[in-house]
Amino acid sequence: MLMTTPLPAHAAQPIRRRLAALAHPVRPHVWRSALTLDLSKASFAVPVRVGVAVGGVLIVGGLLGLTDIAGFAALGALVAAFCRPDPYRVRSGRLAALGVGMVLATLVGAVIGVSGGALVTEIVVIALLAGAAAAFIASVRIAGPGAVVFAFAAAAAAGAVHDAAGLGRAVAATAVGAACGMLASLAPWLWRNLIRALRHDDSADPDAPTVQYESVFTAVGRVRETPLVINAARTMAAAAASAAIAAAAGFAHPLWAAMGAVAALQGITYHVTVTRGLARLLGNVAGAAIAAALLAVPLGFWGAVVAIILFQTIAEITAPVNYTVASSVVTPMALLLTALGAGLSPAAAIDRVADTLIGIVVGIVIAALTITPHD
Repeated sequence: MLMTTPLPAHAAQPIRRRLAALAHPVRPHVWRSALTLDLSKASFAVPVRVGVAVGGVLIVGGLLGLTDIAGFAALGALVAAFCRPDPYRVRSGRLAALGVGMVLATLVGAVIGVSGGALVTEIVVIALLAGAAAAFIASVRIAGPGAVVFAFAAAAAAGAVHDAAGLGRAVAATAVGAACGMLASLAPWLWRNLIRALRHDDSADPDAPTVQYESVFTAVGRVRETPLVINAARTMAAAAASAAIAAAAGFAHPLWAAMGAVAALQGITYHVTVTRGLARLLGNVAGAAIAAALLAVPLGFWGAVVAIILFQTIAEITAPVNYTVASSVVTPMALLLTALGAGLSPAAAIDRVADTLIGIVVGIVIAALTITPHD
């Protein structure tokens, strides 16, 4: 008769924790959380500024005949969506660092595009980039869209840039967009300081933070903390694995799966990760229907710009209220932004849903298998 020895308590506990984590996504209250609205968190000033930043660079790019790189400027302008709760003095340094990060992400992707690297190289490099971005954002404790924006910029550049001239133009456009996004985010503070200077007002700045200021360089030192290292490793692994699975399945845009995984893993706890993942999946289904309809219509550049500005502003308003609603407009916005430089058919919307499903499932499974008491 075969005798079995029960696992010691210290060994059984992590296994039970992982099994419970794997079962968590199918619980009804998790799905209800993904659909819950919190209208008290709605705001309008910041979303409008983000919309102005993104729309402004797209409009100027169109007027200058630079429609092929206007999308990169719009991606750079998305830095305006970060650091919403931060005091302006703290925000300025963080936005500058994020702007540099967006330019570097575009440069990395553009180098891949120019070198004609194999898909496996593209997947590995962008997965590493996503992990590094996740570690940086977590260490500096930056609120906002997260590491997925950097992965998006790199993937877009890898697909759209094919020569050295295109590399320079894409990087320059991203830098200009980032500067515009930073200006839009800091506009109220800069305007008030200008008025105070013109009036020779030497009183204390009312926007000065009451907490001790911490530089970005000091904050980055936290990147060595174990929870941040684990999260960065998860992000890299999930991005690489999901993109590889999507590529093996024959999908045309496997890096969309990587972005789905990165977006899902941006939750600060496992519960938030699962809720965001489900919300993103539900939102992608609705958003894909909207995107397919719009991609089937000859919108032209200016029609697409109007839709992008509208969707981006709605996404910023609804992101704190309900991530499912926000995702339903982020999906068509992202697809239209991609279509500005590369062109997409309505079938791309279906690919987006399938890729996102792969990314979310892989992200949640990796998060569950590596869950810690801290999560």
